[in-house]
Amino acid sequence: MKSPALDTFQNILFMELRPWMATGIADVKYKQLLLEIKKEHFSFQPLYDVDFPKPLNAKRKYYHALIENDVIQYLNIFTSCISGALNENEKKYWVHNSLNKILPQKFKDTKEIIEFHKYDLEKIIGSSGNSAAFDDGYIIEFLRLQVLRIFLEIQDAYKDYASDEFFSFEELNAKYYSDTLPKSFIKEAAKLKINSTTGSSSSKPKSIQFAPKAFDFRPPAKGILSYETIIKNADRFSSFEERLFTNELIDENYNFRDKHGQIQELAAVFQTLFQKGYFNKLKFPGQKPIKPVEIRKFLDHRYNSKTDKQFREWGNNPDKLATFTAARWIDNLPVS
Repeated sequence: MKSPALDTFQNILFMELRPWMATGIADVKYKQLLLEIKKEHFSFQPLYDVDFPKPLNAKRKYYHALIENDVIQYLNIFTSCISGALNENEKKYWVHNSLNKILPQKFKDTKEIIEFHKYDLEKIIGSSGNSAAFDDGYIIEFLRLQVLRIFLEIQDAYKDYASDEFFSFEELNAKYYSDTLPKSFIKEAAKLKINSTTGSSSSKPKSIQFAPKAFDFRPPAKGILSYETIIKNADRFSSFEERLFTNELIDENYNFRDKHGQIQELAAVFQTLFQKGYFNKLKFPGQKPIKPVEIRKFLDHRYNSKTDKQFREWGNNPDKLATFTAARWIDNLPVS
């Protein structure tokens, strides 16, 4: 399972889906693109929905569908991350990451674009959809409202894990934007019929998915350094941990599987990561060197493993380690 991200929003704001860059595209093309969109569905009952004027032409309808899909996918993935969290701290991490990092950045991005293009919400709502500028403004304003909706959804559904103050719709908009939005733009979500295959004999079992966790999720332990202290490149390390999962050394909960012979392989992986520069060399503050044993302890704590003996054996015999890893996936790990 991937982390929640608003990839389509990013494309609309900055990349190939920027509506003001899509000039000369006929309505028939947008109608064709709209037919190719596979609608996403909520896997849970949401609290809120956006009540915005319906899109009146093919371009607006296409972007409207893209934005709604991205919202549903984000919230579905977020909800899965919460339900799959190992402890309360991990739940707090997911809530904090959305409410304090991802969504505030989207508020900032949309505000800059709205002000740069001088979009006027009243004119956009009153337009017939025949103006390209009004179309573009409609798309960005709808996107803005959906970011506000996501924030309120997460804030209200997971109050116990939100560390900052609680915002109403009006307060949230005032915090990030310079204009006023009608409260009526956000409404209570309609009751949905959520599809469930639980107990169905004909349903296929769900494949187990893996969620990257670029943070400390185990309870703190004496002598174990933090993720931020140890890990040099979080993205590279998360990619490596997905390889640990796909090669069946850890399960979806980051627990070492400990099948026959795997302890030797895992210890070899730890030594290889050390050689390929996946870890910081110094602790801050103080700039004290991080010892290999501290790295091994961090990794063993993270995966519920015990590789002390095997880690030392591989460290004392680098030629044997090189032979062992040469024919395995370990050797293909990129240098960090």
